[in-house]
Amino acid sequence: MFKNHLISIVGAGPGDPDLLTVKALRRIQEADVILYDALHGDEVLQLASTQAVKIYAGKHYQDGQHQTERQDKIHEQLKEYALQGLRVVRLKAGDPFIFGRGAEELEFCFREQLTVEVVPGITAGLAAASAFHIPVTLRGENSMALFYTGHKRNGGFSDIDTVASVLKSNGPVIVYMGLKNLQLLVTALLERGVDRHTPLQISSRVGHADQQNYSTSLEELDGFLRKNEPPMPAVILIGTHAKPVLPEK
Repeated sequence: MFKNHLISIVGAGPGDPDLLTVKALRRIQEADVILYDALHGDEVLQLASTQAVKIYAGKHYQDGQHQTERQDKIHEQLKEYALQGLRVVRLKAGDPFIFGRGAEELEFCFREQLTVEVVPGITAGLAAASAFHIPVTLRGENSMALFYTGHKRNGGFSDIDTVASVLKSNGPVIVYMGLKNLQLLVTALLERGVDRHTPLQISSRVGHADQQNYSTSLEELDGFLRKNEPPMPAVILIGTHAKPVLPEK
């Protein structure tokens, strides 16, 4: 492997600079070049050196870009700057390995024999759970949790029977990128026998000063959405025990 550079695939967390790991902060401050995603706010980028070159490399769902070509360009940029001996940070929202294509970028670096590391970040689903006191696991109550994407594919939701099964077993499901199709997802779950009283949380703008959590249930979601418009980005937590722990009165 080449030894005169380092590529760091860094998780930026949900947006709050205080939620960066110490290592992530150090890599951002040391970077010569930062290829950054569609981050939630620019406060994390402001921590970089004023001398650092910052290049937007973000992708949005259905944003009109050819996703494969865009990803290939990101790969080539990583290689180009690294071979110049520059310290390169590939800055990704949340955690690089949770709906972040971090594995694809890591595999590219390995194929090209580039020196690379992955720095974990706090993923939005877990940040939301902690910020709003929503338990992901409860001793003696559930033995699993599921990360799930709310995107539809080929007219339906992938692995929807598995999602319903997890919910029926008391495991929570944490849905990313799912607000647009949430009512359709809930309808599909109800059709598969998931309890209509199951709590549902919509956590908006997690990691920002205006973060907010909205509580409803599967059966009440339609009425809730008629009266409310939770801001994006949002993450959804569904489950028997997926409701905020409140202080005793």
